[in-house]
Amino acid sequence: MMFLNELMKEKNMTRAELSRKSGVPESTLRDILSGKAQFDRCEVLTVACIAGALDTTMEELLGSHIDEALCGGDQLPKTERHDDSSMLDFYVMVDCTLIKLGSCGDMGFVKAICKDYWIERFYADGLYRCAFFLLGLVDHLCRLHGQKLVTRFDALRDECLDQPVYSLRTLQEGDEEDAFKEAKNCTELNAVPELASFNIYMTKEDIAPLV
Repeated sequence: MMFLNELMKEKNMTRAELSRKSGVPESTLRDILSGKAQFDRCEVLTVACIAGALDTTMEELLGSHIDEALCGGDQLPKTERHDDSSMLDFYVMVDCTLIKLGSCGDMGFVKAICKDYWIERFYADGLYRCAFFLLGLVDHLCRLHGQKLVTRFDALRDECLDQPVYSLRTLQEGDEEDAFKEAKNCTELNAVPELASFNIYMTKEDIAPLV
């Protein structure tokens, strides 16, 4: 549900935070946000709790859901991109990016990435993980500082990776299978929304600037 996702972004609220604040199970929210569960068929109490947690009304949420359905918004899956490049190269790029973020500051970083066309360069070379990570990070920083999203990337926001990507921290947290699954689930729950939209699951801690 696009409107609900956008509202969560505006409130800087993760799925886990919305679950805690509304009392709605995270599994239910996941189904609603992914479109697996029809929002207008949810129990009234569920809709009311979500609306209250997001400081809006049931009418606003349901009205937006209906508008999306009429426009086909819930029926347009993202284009999935497969990246054959090395995962090691991706993680090196992430570290270099966070070092640059630490030296430039948030909006200085955004300007530098856009000015030098790094997102377009990575995308053109088929390095979709790198391209989507940079775009998700740029969108996240713009939201944090109340800036409008860069419109030239609108088409790319309709795409995502065909396989999920996690931070190295998440991958290294558990040696056993159960611990590994728990680490991944925790990261998914607390992932930065702008990155999660591209199938990249990293938390705010994972993208903190490096100095």
